[in-house]
Amino acid sequence: MNGRIVKFKSEKTFGKKAKKGFTLIEVILVVAIITIISAIAIPQVGKYLNKANRSKVIGAISELNNTTTSWSIDHSGDAPKNLQDILTEQGNLNKLGIGLDSSGKFKIGNIQGQIIYQNGEIYAKIAANSKAFPGEEIKR
Repeated sequence: MNGRIVKFKSEKTFGKKAKKGFTLIEVILVVAIITIISAIAIPQVGKYLNKANRSKVIGAISELNNTTTSWSIDHSGDAPKNLQDILTEQGNLNKLGIGLDSSGKFKIGNIQGQIIYQNGEIYAKIAANSKAFPGEEIKR
């Protein structure tokens, strides 16, 4: 052998180009794994969104109760007579972030209900047909 090093290709790839891409089995396996993970994760995401929206309702109630206190201070200690007085004092209802309208109804995500002013306190009554937390009363 004249001192030259001769390299031979392996028998499997001799005369063939190198294989590129994925096999069908590999692709099916990856899709199956992603499907299993998403089947577990998606219901959890919905629960977390409902809890986050419920927290927004609690925050809006606190804000409206603060507005009630502010209204009382501006009116010599008298309590507001109705919810409309409080909502008018609040001003821009969109800032509350719960889709509240001037009648006191709100809808955020899967939660819908009514803001109620009773005995000097504001709370939310979730509608019985709401997809999340039906029939619940949310107080601060």
